[in-house]
Amino acid sequence: MINPHETKAFELLYHFVHHHSGGVYRLTFQNGSEMTAVYDTDYETDNGLEFEKDGYEEYITILFKNIADNALFEVNCFNFPEKVLYNGEQII
Repeated sequence: MINPHETKAFELLYHFVHHHSGGVYRLTFQNGSEMTAVYDTDYETDNGLEFEKDGYEEYITILFKNIADNALFEVNCFNFPEKVLYNGEQII
């Protein structure tokens, strides 16, 4: 992982989606909101600051597509769900 905020749970999900890209994920977030989605892709990104500026951070984002409206949704170390199910089985 490239950011100290990326937890073991994030690392587990990151590797899991690469081996299970065809199923349905159910993500539950801290605020109680839920989303049913499919994995789209993942990529390295940053927080928009210039590389040499204080506070610059790089991190990995996992991109999901919400089944309800086909909207793309990013999951990363700053908005990681508290619970993740894959095809009905809890993985996180």
